Amino acid sequence: MWVVIVVGMYRCSAYLSDFEEDTADKAEESGPEENKEDTKPIKPNSKDPVHDALALDGQVRVLIMNQGYQSIYHTELVIACSEEMTIDQDGKISMVPSGSEYVLTPKNFEGIGRICITGKNQGRLQLKNLGRNSSAQYRGKLECFSSAEGIVVINELPVEEYLYSVVPSEMPSAYPEEALKAQAISARTYTYFHKKSYAYPEWEAHMDDSTAFQVYMNCEETPSAVRAVNDTKNQVLTYDNAVVESFYYSTSSGYNGGAAVWNDAASAADAYLIESGNELFAANSEEGEQAYRQYIDNGNEADVEYHEAWYRWIYRRTLDDNAVRKMLQKLYALSKTQPQKVRIRSKYLSSDELPNEKGICDIRILRRRKSGMAAGIMIETEHFRVSVMTQHVIRQALGCVQDTITRKDGSSYTMGELLPSAYFYIEKIYDKNGEKGDTLKQIIIHGAGYGHGCGMSQNGAKGLAERGLTAAEILAYYYNGEIKAVDALKTAG
Repeated sequence: MWVVIVVGMYRCSAYLSDFEEDTADKAEESGPEENKEDTKPIKPNSKDPVHDALALDGQVRVLIMNQGYQSIYHTELVIACSEEMTIDQDGKISMVPSGSEYVLTPKNFEGIGRICITGKNQGRLQLKNLGRNSSAQYRGKLECFSSAEGIVVINELPVEEYLYSVVPSEMPSAYPEEALKAQAISARTYTYFHKKSYAYPEWEAHMDDSTAFQVYMNCEETPSAVRAVNDTKNQVLTYDNAVVESFYYSTSSGYNGGAAVWNDAASAADAYLIESGNELFAANSEEGEQAYRQYIDNGNEADVEYHEAWYRWIYRRTLDDNAVRKMLQKLYALSKTQPQKVRIRSKYLSSDELPNEKGICDIRILRRRKSGMAAGIMIETEHFRVSVMTQHVIRQALGCVQDTITRKDGSSYTMGELLPSAYFYIEKIYDKNGEKGDTLKQIIIHGAGYGHGCGMSQNGAKGLAERGLTAAEILAYYYNGEIKAVDALKTAG
């Protein structure tokens, strides 16, 4: 059965997630943001219909990252199961009694390329030494490989069972039923899109379990999340009969960023992502900048997330010698890893000298999108001009770990690596009179929303559900396209 989404019923007020926080602040940044982040759009490696049809099978392979999501390699695994475990060491089978622990170290792999672990009677496999927000108990099987750096773990399981843990890890289970259903459909769509290729070809893993893709097994399965997955079983978003990369994230600024969040040169294939806003914001004029400042300062009570804590926020950063050094060191490092997005210019000095500058003279917006998103900024010192492009890199450049953000409701948030969003304007305080040549004493960033701003806003989905919209209507608010059954697409392929 196909359920057609009617597009354009509501003004879009928002945008896969970048979730960097625990369950209590679940809809603050998630998914496929902004890490993850931000997640970058990944195009399938093949447009072969046969390949796409195979990608629509019911299994997914997820690489399980280590403690704190710091690496894909584990030094040791302590595995337990309430049922008897089967250990398959390249065809050599052994059993571990229920309730007993199986300790896997690199020594277990001597002369063996792969060890596969399953629980009898579909018993869940617990990684006892893997810290997550809940007990890490995995459905399906664990396939383990040895490498020079450590053990690599792949969890293979049915897509629908994978989603049982993705949905509560990406959206609070207390959110309205229709919002959870919309999250389930978005997460399923994202999963099938990424099943078209391997993120980790060596181990044939489609994704990992971090915010770089979708957060998985960070929270326990809940009845409401399982019900949302079951009630939308096999439903995915499509555009032009193809499964799309259904991004989602925490909270919008009031407008959709669309595909421009990732690339100015959006293609016809990106038309399923809605960009909304005010063309005046993108005029790169003083009038446009003032209009955007007014919008940030006052907001719009009609915006779905007007009452959310992340709807607006303020970040005050004093630019003392230490803060200046940190920012310039980060800019220099980013210029090496992402030279097309961070460019350092000077008439007289080598870029290597940038970290030695004593102050920052100006930070200004070079370009905005009509959604208000800053797409380029310029940072000037006495001898250098540094241009920074794309929302993700801008957030890297201006963010500072452990600094404090004040949200709309007055609550404080400790920042990670990224500024909450690229929807902001900068208030500048100079050390003297603000004249040319003076240095900045402080910047106050007046911001809006949390996340990359592309696709479905999760707090927006909550707000729309509270207004009575169905999951299909919520998805129509954020994406162009249709909801179709996986089985129908597989048959068509």
